[in-house]
Amino acid sequence: MILEQDIVSLTDFARKTRKHTADLKRHGRPRVLTHNGRASAVVLSVRVYEQLLHDAEEHRLDLRLRKALNDYAGGQRGTAATKAFQTIRARAAKRRAEK
Repeated sequence: MILEQDIVSLTDFARKTRKHTADLKRHGRPRVLTHNGRASAVVLSVRVYEQLLHDAEEHRLDLRLRKALNDYAGGQRGTAATKAFQTIRARAAKRRAEK
């Protein structure tokens, strides 16, 4: 939820950068920067940004795991180990050859 105090003009943010960055660290809420009265950018603290990246990666991995479990339940048992290792070796050889 974006609160009114989290909406700041780009000019005000530029003039009071230290104050705004301290507030970002303290509260952890994003700031919406406006230009000519319209939202133009969102600024996050590093901690919040890293958490957002972590959460997105967790979600992506969760989706992959769910798909794999559904495939397995549906009878798709994946790739045989010998075929998988052949594919990995072929890719590695191709990468070495490209260097």
